[in-house]
Amino acid sequence: MAAPPCHRAIDVALRLAVPRDAAGDLHAGVRSKLAGCDDLDAILHVDVVGLQPRLNDLTVDVDASLRLAPDAEIDDLIDIVGVHEVRPR
Repeated sequence: MAAPPCHRAIDVALRLAVPRDAAGDLHAGVRSKLAGCDDLDAILHVDVVGLQPRLNDLTVDVDASLRLAPDAEIDDLIDIVGVHEVRPR
């Protein structure tokens, strides 16, 4: 019997753009942006550590704890639209 796929929890630092008209507060906007990614199984914790207002969006620096899908890597998170930088913490 094969072992079940492993879902890895990771801590990352992200820089991403959140639309100004995102529903809810800033944390909800960050979670919404990340939630559409197939490479993530769960968003465990989000901590906003920096904010840069821009004309149409907010550039947000985030420390996050995430659970990756079995075949995903940290570098796959850069494929999310609006994510500018991802690095392990």
